[in-house]
Amino acid sequence: MIIPTDRPRTIPHLSPRLLQIMKLVAEGRTNEEIGERLHLRTDTVKTHLRRAYKILRARNRCHAVALCLVYGLVTVEELRPFSLPPAPASAAAVRRAA
Repeated sequence: MIIPTDRPRTIPHLSPRLLQIMKLVAEGRTNEEIGERLHLRTDTVKTHLRRAYKILRARNRCHAVALCLVYGLVTVEELRPFSLPPAPASAAAVRRAA
């Protein structure tokens, strides 16, 4: 996959609220988590997301986040670090422990 190094000439304008929601989406938050954090109903979050998708001309949530990164609306530095669950023990390690 080739990632463009130069920004598109026309950057879509997202309102401060849409940008706030897209940053939370980029962090991996669910609609329910976004609603709780911003004191919005889940349906309201969905409405805002549909509006953002239309402005960005995005096909889905992942595409919208990718476009926000390409347009510079969201930066990697703004994203919260992901906490991964611990890796499962290998079968060999389990056998040795037994």
